[in-house]
Amino acid sequence: MRKHIIVGLAVAALLALALPSMAAPKAPADELVAPPAGATLTQGQVMFSHKTGHASYDCKTCHHTWDGKGEPTKCSSAGCHTDMKSKKGGGSFYAAFHAPQSKNSCLGCHREAKKAGKAKAPTSCTQCHPKKS
Repeated sequence: MRKHIIVGLAVAALLALALPSMAAPKAPADELVAPPAGATLTQGQVMFSHKTGHASYDCKTCHHTWDGKGEPTKCSSAGCHTDMKSKKGGGSFYAAFHAPQSKNSCLGCHREAKKAGKAKAPTSCTQCHPKKS
């Protein structure tokens, strides 16, 4: 009888630990990184995949203002990174992806990954931005 109780408690504990991961939102498929509405891009539009190397990261690494509920907001959402004129600062659309010192930007994270020996992390313009057609 005692053995059944211990096994039952162990199973219940494992299920309790698994519940948060079952409730986590599923990452979308490949998608184009969209600029803020009305913005004009100077480079080819980036195709981003949550599945290629990004699946192991916590969503809040990039979606740093997300509260963990519902869908994470995109960088180009109103009030986030919508400044298309500046290349620096928290509201800059460019800096959200290209700030070399920030672990939250694509370029900053990729440079850090390269230093750690993960050679597939792109760090040059043409590795992410295709030529505009």
